[in-house]
Amino acid sequence: MGITLGAAAQSVPSLLIPTDSRSLAMGGVARPLTNSSALDAQGFFGLWAPNNIKSTMTGGDVSVCLGRSVLLTLEGKAFLDTPYEETGDQGNVKNTFRPYDFNIALGGAYFISDWFYAGMKLRAVTSFLSNKGKGSAFCGDIFAGYGGDKWSASLAGRNLGTKIDYGSGAHALPALVAVNGEYRPLEGLKAGAEVDYLFSGALMAAAGVEYGFADMVFARAGFHYGDPAKALPTFASAGIGGKFMGIRLDATILFLSETLGNSFLVSLGYAF
Repeated sequence: MGITLGAAAQSVPSLLIPTDSRSLAMGGVARPLTNSSALDAQGFFGLWAPNNIKSTMTGGDVSVCLGRSVLLTLEGKAFLDTPYEETGDQGNVKNTFRPYDFNIALGGAYFISDWFYAGMKLRAVTSFLSNKGKGSAFCGDIFAGYGGDKWSASLAGRNLGTKIDYGSGAHALPALVAVNGEYRPLEGLKAGAEVDYLFSGALMAAAGVEYGFADMVFARAGFHYGDPAKALPTFASAGIGGKFMGIRLDATILFLSETLGNSFLVSLGYAF
């Protein structure tokens, strides 16, 4: 059991799943960090790999900007797989169990100037594979970036931390190094790309575009290249969004993937 199929080389693969609908619609390219909103909050709901494990994704995050220099973030995420029946030695059904992962993270960033920032995020992870298979771990992200009028870029180390033990030995978390960038050649148009190298030896890459009409209606599309054995599988994505008086509604669907096809994510947010 697991949040993604085929991730036998490492545990808690849910740590790799983008839970921001705008990011997922662009193939999983992480959005640039900004200090333009005093408060930015969102909640999300989705279904991951509905043709296979049918994992339900729920959670939310909030960021608060203190002045123009300090950004604080708090997030919580839960991933619940399809329940399965546990059987005894004689083949009799003992009980039903639903595997799940849960993590909560607290982070912060400091804007050295209007263009440069650096920060970190600390995360507690709990994962249940069975009634007896429970594990916990601590990890974090460190990152630094540049954000200009036309382009932005960042470098990050993600999921860096302890191993997780379900009772049968320690397993590594999906730690990685990520490089991404975004280019804004025209008003309303954004193009982004990201390359991730997992310490397990896998490589992921993503590219996507977004076009906003009058900063109110948005269309997005992206492509993600992955490794089905050690990371997220390859998929294509598309999404739409709307924004009015600070309220955002975004939706994304995945396709061109036997494993992840028809996965979707919907988010509702507010910023001022």
